[in-house]
Amino acid sequence: MSGSTLLSAPAAELGAAPAGCRDSVVRPVQRVQLFFPPMVFSRFQSRQTAMFPLGLGYVGAVLEREGYDVAMVDCPSEGYDTTIDIGKDREVYGLTAEQIRRRIEQFRPDAIGISCLFSTLERRMLQIAQIAKQVDPDIVVFVGGPHVSAFYKRLAHDPNVDYCVTGEGEEVAVSLLRALNENGRGLDQLHAVCRRSGGRVVLQSRQGWIQNLDSVPFPARHLVDAQTYFDIGRVQGLRKDGEKRLRIGQMTTSRGCPFQCSYCGKNVTWGKGYRTRSAENVLDEMEHLIERYGVERFAFQDDNFTANMERAAAICDGIVERGLDVTWEAHNGLGVNFLDAALLEKMKASGCVGFTIAVESATDATLKRVRKPNYIKLAPPVVKIAKQLGIEVRGFFMIGFPGEALDEVWDTVAYARELDLAVSAFALVTPLPGTKLYLECVAAGLIDEATIDFEDFSFGAFELELSKVPVAQLKAIRKVEWLKTVLMDRATGGLKHDVDMAPSDVLTELGNGILLFPEQEDLRRLHAEASALYASGIPAAAS
Repeated sequence: MSGSTLLSAPAAELGAAPAGCRDSVVRPVQRVQLFFPPMVFSRFQSRQTAMFPLGLGYVGAVLEREGYDVAMVDCPSEGYDTTIDIGKDREVYGLTAEQIRRRIEQFRPDAIGISCLFSTLERRMLQIAQIAKQVDPDIVVFVGGPHVSAFYKRLAHDPNVDYCVTGEGEEVAVSLLRALNENGRGLDQLHAVCRRSGGRVVLQSRQGWIQNLDSVPFPARHLVDAQTYFDIGRVQGLRKDGEKRLRIGQMTTSRGCPFQCSYCGKNVTWGKGYRTRSAENVLDEMEHLIERYGVERFAFQDDNFTANMERAAAICDGIVERGLDVTWEAHNGLGVNFLDAALLEKMKASGCVGFTIAVESATDATLKRVRKPNYIKLAPPVVKIAKQLGIEVRGFFMIGFPGEALDEVWDTVAYARELDLAVSAFALVTPLPGTKLYLECVAAGLIDEATIDFEDFSFGAFELELSKVPVAQLKAIRKVEWLKTVLMDRATGGLKHDVDMAPSDVLTELGNGILLFPEQEDLRRLHAEASALYASGIPAAAS
């Protein structure tokens, strides 16, 4: 692949493989089946989503370009209506184990690649690996994604996993399969891969990253039924589009972020740097998605879409110049210092309808401690300009930082209220694998890696006591403040009469809040008002 800086890497031994565990399979590969595992979510705290797995899409695209026969199975979307209660107020949705088995038997792959985007999915990923080996012990199983990049040594000890791909996977996947097709020649020099060899667990560390992202083909969306995502209409976050089912297309236009926040795990996936696709390449993909799939709105999934403000402006200008009749949003959290009046005006002119700012805390000391840029004073004027332009602004906040006191939590809540955002999303601080915060928690004895259950690692349901505030209280603040931001009129204390959400979503979210926190009279009152309003036949946005 052109534009890379990948080099060969000397192998490092990480210890003995488990007794009786065979070495990683080496065999010729032509047929490759890619899986995104069923999703786990916390009942009442999070929601089902249906989004095309971009990471697998990129891997599928480069493998097809190399001549491999590729299939993709997106378990959560294909089995969206199948949910299973797995205890601890959790559910898993997606294709069942038997359905996954049948898909493998039907395609008969030589190799299976499995993505583990979230740590909560580790068990589901390993279940697919086990099913594949039951179908055929000689199927090559390779896994990748952020969780794998952080826990390759742990996962390489699983007998059903042959290869762990660390970091971005496009070039590594191609090089891995090429080596397998040459009877393993070159595996010793292949970087960014952890495997079993000679009874030992061996790692070739990453030696570089793809510098020319334009050289990577567009994700292979044709490997799935794109209409499935449009029909379900549930992408990241609660939609505020009422009953609309917009044809939303997800994209990433950059990799990484310039910052080094201690709670963010982006380094293990993308490295410490910030790399971008050219504006022209981004616009070409947008045109492709419009023409082939009828996309009406774009959701940029970048960690920090505007970190290169000149490039962001060029993308906005290009949308206008090419006459692309679309809207777009950036909901992964923009850096406030990468937004100004001129760029916001270009964003509005090009169809931006909303973005999220990642402020996190209103306490200077906390931000400094976790190495987060301080946006406390920068955010209000940016929010004001965006609102004047008619752009919806949401906010990300985090509560429960190590050592944080209750008054500091309430300072952040009060700050969020004053910003008067469309949505204020409060996450419980969670030490995600691959982060400095996680390592600090392990060192402090707060996390026992021998007994850890990664399904506990949900932003809304994490139980670890890191701050001076009880987790139960943090959970209540998180949920209740979110609901009040979205549904409560700050002036009257009553239900907002311009809530652009489906009535069923409003009642479901309020109902979940009451189930979790029955003592919250505000939620009961809002639920009663909403029930009466909808019973009268007046939809929220039109009342």
